Amino acid sequence: GSSLALMIDQRVSEGENIKLFNHQALTTTIPAQFVKKFGCEIIPIYIERKKNENFLLEINEPLIFSSNQTIEEITLRLNQVLEKMIKSNPNQWIWTHNRWK
Repeated sequence: GSSLALMIDQRVSEGENIKLFNHQALTTTIPAQFVKKFGCEIIPIYIERKKNENFLLEINEPLIFSSNQTIEEITLRLNQVLEKMIKSNPNQWIWTHNRWK
């Protein structure tokens, strides 16, 4: 009955090496762990900066995963969703670190 927001585009010190833009990147598996443990949906949200400190908030359809999907499969799907968001407007991605380090 609660909501939780996670930013999955961050470099992490532990996780799984999952493809992001065709390169292995250490990626958090926390969202996938929540899916496996609680059977929850994941709702991707895209925020775009506009003029004058305004933002466009896009709430996408929930991602529903089957109970037989692995943590790695779920995490890969989330990275694919992230890639699509970044590709739609790369200038909006605040990238202050190297994800592939």
